[in-house]
Amino acid sequence: MTTRLTKPVSRVSGEVIRDAGKFRQLVVTIYPNGLIGLRPQGTRREETLSIPWVYLRAVEARVLREKEAKRKAKGKR
Repeated sequence: MTTRLTKPVSRVSGEVIRDAGKFRQLVVTIYPNGLIGLRPQGTRREETLSIPWVYLRAVEARVLREKEAKRKAKGKR
């Protein structure tokens, strides 16, 4: 069973990025309108991406990895 998203949910990820000369953890926010927000912790500026766009890029990346692995495996024979 899944819970329907009715309000924004934010979480601090374990990922650390460099922003304005400082290392900061990345805050991820999921919005009910189908957006994902990313911002360095302690800042207000947020980058947003649509969830369908993120999904499509993830599928494309997986397909490219699989093709590369298949190409490498074929070359080892």
